Amino acid sequence: MSKSLKELVDEISVNCAGKNQSLPAACYHREDFLALEKAKVLNGGWHCLGRADEIPGEGDFFTTTLLNEPMLVVRGGDGGIRVLSNVCRHRAAPVASGYGTASGFRCPYHAWTYEIDGRLRSAPLVEKKLLKNCQLPVIRSECWGGFIFATLDSSIESLQHSLIGLEEQIRNYRMEKMHHVAYFEETWECNWKSLVENFMDGYHLSVVHPQTLRPLTPTRLCQTMESGPAFTGYIANYAKSAPLRKRYSKLLTEDEKRQSKLFCVYPAMVASISPDTLVYLALQPDGPERVRVKWGLSVVEARLSAREKQSRIEKWQAINAEDHALLSSLSQGLQSALYTGGELAPANLEGTVSDFHDYLIAAIRR
Repeated sequence: MSKSLKELVDEISVNCAGKNQSLPAACYHREDFLALEKAKVLNGGWHCLGRADEIPGEGDFFTTTLLNEPMLVVRGGDGGIRVLSNVCRHRAAPVASGYGTASGFRCPYHAWTYEIDGRLRSAPLVEKKLLKNCQLPVIRSECWGGFIFATLDSSIESLQHSLIGLEEQIRNYRMEKMHHVAYFEETWECNWKSLVENFMDGYHLSVVHPQTLRPLTPTRLCQTMESGPAFTGYIANYAKSAPLRKRYSKLLTEDEKRQSKLFCVYPAMVASISPDTLVYLALQPDGPERVRVKWGLSVVEARLSAREKQSRIEKWQAINAEDHALLSSLSQGLQSALYTGGELAPANLEGTVSDFHDYLIAAIRR
């Protein structure tokens, strides 16, 4: 007989929190546990929507959803980025779709038209006095490290403040100065937590990625980073045989020139920053065993040949394909009634997974 939701939460609180222990399988395939995560963890967190230089000019925009909330991300005339509700105030149709450049947004249903800052510009055949306070709601957002983040919780701590400890450890890479190359949107057949755990797990590098990563960042060279209430991370040091990158921030130390730093901004954004390349994955669950992934790549070089851009994209496509295949099979294993969760590897290999579990359990129990 399966445990009740309360019994499951009590179990992980006793057996996993602070214990360096994997979560039980039920946490990865139960609908009620995912509903609890949405209510307690995801709805109250900061979520990455993309990179600021995806929309470099006035009126540039893209649309997305955050936990089923339609959003319109747009660069204003003042140079600032706003995240607006992408729902017309009249009858709830989306006012924009896809991405592009616009001087305003015209609802396709009844032609209500909004300025790029969300103010209502016009509504055919409706008296203006009835609409003077009608505008698209502004969703709380912040830019950090060149990323655009948004939250549905107006009361949580500022993202900038919560990531001070992480910023101190990666600032020399100058992420905010890197140049956006491309992004991709995919669906992976796994629980969202499995993808976070996998990306933040240095233990699997040499096994799952024998050609793509083991020659560069073998598992044995991984080491911990300082973690915090809103983030965790680890360092993947390069093998001595790995070539030095040709372009990088002048602020990098000699050690930083020969390592990548991988970090998670809780609850659901993971990234890898190397001297010349930044890759991120922004995750949103689409059921217990599916996750929507937006992943993107940025580079340090302002000018990079099309061939070199494609080479870096293909490298990360190969890495992601290896992880995707592994995680799909992991989802099947998590259906086993015999799996109860094992002890995690030492801190330099899976300490980040333990950090993530501690964060998750604490948020659920709040």
